[in-house]
Amino acid sequence: LPAPTPPPVKGWGGLSRYHIIGTGLMFLAILLGLTPAMLSLGHIYITKEDAMPERTAYNTIVFCLAAVPAAMSQLYKEHTLTRLRQPIDRNALNLVLSVFQLLFAIVVSPLAYGLQGMGDGPGWTTLYPSKSIGENFSHSVSCFLGTLDEETMKNGYPEIAECDWAWSLVLLHVLSIISVGVAIDKLAAATKVMYRGVSFGIMLAVLLMFIYQIRDQWCEYGPLVSSFHLTSTAILIVGAEIYHRVSLADSTFETTYPEIGDLYDDED
Repeated sequence: LPAPTPPPVKGWGGLSRYHIIGTGLMFLAILLGLTPAMLSLGHIYITKEDAMPERTAYNTIVFCLAAVPAAMSQLYKEHTLTRLRQPIDRNALNLVLSVFQLLFAIVVSPLAYGLQGMGDGPGWTTLYPSKSIGENFSHSVSCFLGTLDEETMKNGYPEIAECDWAWSLVLLHVLSIISVGVAIDKLAAATKVMYRGVSFGIMLAVLLMFIYQIRDQWCEYGPLVSSFHLTSTAILIVGAEIYHRVSLADSTFETTYPEIGDLYDDED
């Protein structure tokens, strides 16, 4: 017999205790993942090799904070769908969201472009000036097509541009997004299979990044940082498993018809 669904916890918007515990564990995993960066910025570390470069630490925190607007957008979308309580064409909804996300990115990109140099000394704001974003976009297209000249690749930016695998990385990224969308559409009923795939994806991503860290000596950290990252990954997977152990209550849409008065009142 299937396990009984636990009742929702009062005051938590219909979430059960599994959802609350899973959310808490995932939040703890995020804090553990950010701990090495925060300790490095505060110059609190046990050994020198356990310290992250200041620029890497800043970029780690900024990258995490970049997920906050996306999370707020997701929560607002779920709140709106629940409040309207009517069927919506998901394809049309995804198209509208994608268009507005693109427009939002175009507006915000010049403001966020300069953050790439954060933590690189007092003059970090001059490394990536917002006025150069148009030229940077042109160079990125040339890099993608493999036509960017050597001089720009080596001296055009604070870091040397690597264009050898640009097109393959972009293609892999696009195919991954399409694959996730198709999997969600095909495995909507098999939620456990889908979430197992998400957990496997997290483990695969961490493994690949760990291999990348070992291959590039400049980002090789000490055992303390690696232990924080691996512990964070384990807690994240456990939290996700607990959260998805119980499905959220499905939304129901009931059509309310207006009441029709007595048609024969006037004749009396």
